[in-house]
Amino acid sequence: MRLPALSLVAALCLTTATAHADEPNTEAAVENAIREYVHAKYTGDVTGVKSRAHHGIARAVVEHTYWGKPSDDWVRRFSQDHLAFYGTSYNDVLRDDPSTGRIDIQVYDLEQRTAAARVIMEDVVDFMHLVRWNGRWMIADSAVIVLEEAGADPPSVDMSEQAAIESVVRDYAMGFYEVDGAKVQNTCHSSLSKRAVADRREGVDFDVFDFIDHAQIALLGNTFNTYWNFDPAEARVAVEVYEIRDGIAAAKLTGTVWFDYFHLAKIGDTWKIVNIMFESLPQDRWVNLPPRPDQG
Repeated sequence: MRLPALSLVAALCLTTATAHADEPNTEAAVENAIREYVHAKYTGDVTGVKSRAHHGIARAVVEHTYWGKPSDDWVRRFSQDHLAFYGTSYNDVLRDDPSTGRIDIQVYDLEQRTAAARVIMEDVVDFMHLVRWNGRWMIADSAVIVLEEAGADPPSVDMSEQAAIESVVRDYAMGFYEVDGAKVQNTCHSSLSKRAVADRREGVDFDVFDFIDHAQIALLGNTFNTYWNFDPAEARVAVEVYEIRDGIAAAKLTGTVWFDYFHLAKIGDTWKIVNIMFESLPQDRWVNLPPRPDQG
């Protein structure tokens, strides 16, 4: 089957990525990618910053005010183009020696081609999902806490709402098993960004980054288990909450044949999923496989 041509932007990014040596699938390689990103930010090197950001990066910032007025907790999206800000004089974390800037990295988890991590910088706490795109670790999406001023202490870790977050993630999973798209959608913010690592060509490790939005997640919820036919009472729903700070949380769901990394945000009194990074599990980690309807 002939595939559609890549967009010009995607093709250019692929060309750039292949100019680098393949990076290993290790925690140290993920840490190095984040460190390069932060160092470039501290020196105003926009090219360096963008080299570690996937061209389709989805960055979410929760804002409680807008133009000085209450904003009802807007989730604002920032694309790769916004990264050019770090090359301007308004970048108040610029420094001649990037080693003097704060960089506190925590890699939570590493899978086949994706990773979940957090970095504390001078001006933000940045929860990240990374992908190994053509052998190079790239930031694919993030949920950002903006500090009041550069150098301010970051919000402390507070796991007191872990049970509430676990409940949201379980509802998300059960919506899929129960073929209830509305239940899945209700766990997600209206500006949801779900990314799926996908193979579209034989012999190519990773060449497509599928995108699913808030409307499409309901369609997926109404479709997924009509193919697999998992028993909701038996299907795996394993939830791990990595960290919670100031209304932002990082978590992971391991289902029957897949896993999702999540960023959640507390909007008003309710936790909502804002970013999802999806990847299929290797088949030796699949569980509870029933006969599918198409197999009789």
